Amino acid sequence: MELQLLKTLLSSDSYRSNQPKLKRSIFSDDAAELYDLLDMAHAKYEHDLLLEDMYGLWIADHPVATNSEKADFQDLLDDIRNTNAISADVASDVIAKLWQREVGREITNLGINISEGDESAMPLLQNLMERVGESYAVDDFGPPTTTDIYELLEETSDENRWQFNIRSLSRELYGIGPAEFMVVMARPECGKTTFITSMLAGPDGFCAQGATVLFLANEERSKRTMLRAMQANAGMTREEVADDPKLAASQFKVIEPNLIMKDTQEWTLSKISNYCQTIKPDVLVIDQADKVSIGGSYNSSHERIRELYRSIRELGKRHDCAVIGVCQASAEAEGKTRVDFSMAENSKTGKAAECDVFLGIGKHSGANDDGEPDNTRFLTISKNKISGYHGTIPVMIEPEISRYTA
Repeated sequence: MELQLLKTLLSSDSYRSNQPKLKRSIFSDDAAELYDLLDMAHAKYEHDLLLEDMYGLWIADHPVATNSEKADFQDLLDDIRNTNAISADVASDVIAKLWQREVGREITNLGINISEGDESAMPLLQNLMERVGESYAVDDFGPPTTTDIYELLEETSDENRWQFNIRSLSRELYGIGPAEFMVVMARPECGKTTFITSMLAGPDGFCAQGATVLFLANEERSKRTMLRAMQANAGMTREEVADDPKLAASQFKVIEPNLIMKDTQEWTLSKISNYCQTIKPDVLVIDQADKVSIGGSYNSSHERIRELYRSIRELGKRHDCAVIGVCQASAEAEGKTRVDFSMAENSKTGKAAECDVFLGIGKHSGANDDGEPDNTRFLTISKNKISGYHGTIPVMIEPEISRYTA
């Protein structure tokens, strides 16, 4: 049966229509190797594949294969050549049932791990159920996307977004709205957290616009960030706040109900999701996103990061909130004014692939000619699925009061 399936999946149309439910584990070891090759080839080529194509690709991937290994692989291809392909509709039903069986096996194994006290198994099970829950009933696909033009316009309107309070930025990218994921990245000491506190608590920030903001801190203690938010709100230095704390506190009272901060070191995505269910934020900020715990085993750090950011994006969709993930730029971005997603720490493309907006903060290296700190910053939007703008916007940072200005 698996050889017949593989023969059917040589067809580009058959492969692409069944791809969401194709899993390597539904094939035996020998057939799984051919499936891996077929999967890679379909990702690269847009046409039907021949068995001769498979042999050529396998030889290219195994330049030191022995004659025996070559003969074994050729025998597998000959077995497929001599079998009959399954019709496309029957293949889809077979693959769906095999997929359901594999999902059930994964759920069973995770259930056993949970019963044996493995705490990491529960978030893995929740993540699995989120990914497959709606797809498990193969005959229940739900309603198609609406064609109501007014509903579509409302969904994508800036009126549904929280506006950035830096005028030069909001002219190009108005803001961020429900289920949209934005990544903010910079080198250490460049002003990431100041950018966030200014955007949330500064004049005309998200909180002043009425958004309920949940700020999760897993690096710097959130008490320090809360103080910086109070400074951004009042436009006061730390010394001025210390001299007149009642003034700063009274001004902050206006937005205080809208800003919730929490220290979340070692929190898992599952715990964050449960907390969002309680708080129901309009905007969720995770500082830093890379440090969120996620279960599972990965072949490399960039694979883990991509899955983490995919899951964070899904979290925003699930809770219908805007999500902002803060992360570090690699050493490649040091002293650069244009910081794009290719300079991300631990991930060249995985983070950018999963977000709607990628914003890098850059700065000049060193001080000004007069020896004073250079407070010019450069906001580079290198991915933008919201407004389409790509480019670099110069701004000023006022670190003493935790604000950014145009």
